[in-house]
Amino acid sequence: MEQKTDTVISVRNLSKNYGDLEVLRKIDMDVHEGEVICVIGPSGSGKSTFLRCLNYLEKPTGGEIEILGSKIIGGAHSRAQEKADEKAAMQIRREVGMVFQQFNLWPHMTVLENVIEGPVDVRGVPKKEAEEKAIELLKKVGMDQKKDVYPTQLSGGQQQRVAIARTLAMNPKVILFDEPTSALDPEFVNEVLNVIRDLAKEKMTMIIVTHEMGFAAEAASRVCFMDGGYIIEDGTPDEVFKHPKTDRAKQFFSKILNV
Repeated sequence: MEQKTDTVISVRNLSKNYGDLEVLRKIDMDVHEGEVICVIGPSGSGKSTFLRCLNYLEKPTGGEIEILGSKIIGGAHSRAQEKADEKAAMQIRREVGMVFQQFNLWPHMTVLENVIEGPVDVRGVPKKEAEEKAIELLKKVGMDQKKDVYPTQLSGGQQQRVAIARTLAMNPKVILFDEPTSALDPEFVNEVLNVIRDLAKEKMTMIIVTHEMGFAAEAASRVCFMDGGYIIEDGTPDEVFKHPKTDRAKQFFSKILNV
C-alpha cells in the first residue's frame, strides 16, 4: 500500500476578481509533499494568477490558502486580518521559492553574487558558506563555469538556470514555476526543462505553469487543466491527456496534441 505523503498546500474556494472580471473561481487543490503538478490550459485561463495568489503576489478575493501551516484568508475585511495575511505571506515566501518567466537577475551582480544574495541578506548565512553552497548549486544546473560572469553575458536559458539555482539556494520546501521557458528561444527550452526534470526525480514539491505539453506528460505526477478560472481536469498525465472527461479539455487537446 502506497504511503500517503503530507499535505503541504491546501487551497479552498479560492477566487480572484479584478473588478467585475472573475479570473479565479472556487479553486480547490491539495498538494502533497514530493508531487510535481503541471498546470496547463489556454492563455487567460487564470494559471499564472493562481500561482501568484499562492505566495500573495496577488491578494485573493475569497477563499483560503494554507501552506506549511501558514494561512491566508481571501478578501480580508479588516486591517487586523490584512496584517495577519501579510505575516503569513512573509513566512510562506521563506519556504516557497518562485521562478518567473523573466529571470529577474541583478544585472550589476555576477552569477555567484546573484545566488548568494538571498542566503546572506535574508537568512544570515555566512558569506563563505553561502558561496560554497552556491557553487554546488551552480554545478547542479550546469552553470558553475559562469560564476564570475554577469547576466547580460548569458543566454536566456543560462539566465533561467541561474535563477533556478538562486531559488534553490534558499532551501525552499516548494517551488512555483510560472511558465519558466516561455521567454526562451526554442533552442534553450530543453536545457531548463532538464534541470526541472532532475528536481522532479529528487522529489522536490513543485507546481509548474507550462505550455510544454510533452514535458507535462513526462515529468508531472499530476496535471491540472484550467479554463475560465476553474480547474476542470485534475489527474495523472495519462488520465488528463488521453482520457479527458470534459468537452472543453477534449477540444483543447485535439488542437495541440496528436490524439
